[in-house]
Amino acid sequence: MKFNSIDNLSIDNQENYDKLMKYLMNTAMFDYHIGVEFTDTLPPFAPSASYNTVGRLIIMNALWPYPTEIPFQLAHEIAHVLHEDQHYYNLNDGTANSGEASANIFAIKLLQKYCKENDYRFDTYYKFAKAFGIPKHVYYLLKEIA
Repeated sequence: MKFNSIDNLSIDNQENYDKLMKYLMNTAMFDYHIGVEFTDTLPPFAPSASYNTVGRLIIMNALWPYPTEIPFQLAHEIAHVLHEDQHYYNLNDGTANSGEASANIFAIKLLQKYCKENDYRFDTYYKFAKAFGIPKHVYYLLKEIA
């Protein structure tokens, strides 16, 4: 079986980025019945948010200055909605509750599922994390998950 190379996956490539985002959006909407809205009315570093009451909704910051991190953020927010782990961030210091680790684990596993379904493989956890814009502060979870 032939597998796609890591070079073909780079989400710096617009076509690959769009394919990944379509996968995540479809997963949110069709598999989990979660609405996703991108807004350009938030400040650039405002985090995305998820809501469980009134309706299941994720608000993504379209002005996030690091677009390659947006797919991981979306996968992370899907976890918050699914696990009804709604919480509020303090924008000044970025604090949040302990549900962050479980949301990060879910996000990594969802991205791994995407790789499996599209025949992508990686030599190391770090190449996987880099390819998907996973923030470095989450790397400690990679070995536990694989």
